Amino acid sequence: MTVTINTEGKGAMSIAITGVASAAAAGIGQIANPEGVSLCILRTTLSCITESTGSAALSCGVTTTGASATDIINALDLNGLTEGGFYNGHAMQNTAKTAITAPAVWTSSKYITFTGAATTVGFTGTLYVEYIRI
Repeated sequence: MTVTINTEGKGAMSIAITGVASAAAAGIGQIANPEGVSLCILRTTLSCITESTGSAALSCGVTTTGASATDIINALDLNGLTEGGFYNGHAMQNTAKTAITAPAVWTSSKYITFTGAATTVGFTGTLYVEYIRI
């Protein structure tokens, strides 16, 4: 696995990501729900430490183990990022009385999975995740 939790606590975590030469579903890695209860992800932010050496897109989201999802990040070109830059994950909905549709509720049996469309070698970054227990 090339994703690991750097820090975690009630309500927030940071996940270190290192690119790999895999295009398999969840081929970069996956993180289990750290709290063992359903979580509503409020905000996600990706920081780019080094961009990918190849042209590859990153997708990540909440799903079952070994699967691919796109409800947090959908096909972000890792070769076109600015090193030292920050990128929004899923957008928070700012309209009152609007149902939250993404990302999916992170239940105790689900994972945040990371998938590259091609090799993501050379990429290093951190995904920051803010959540509440529900």
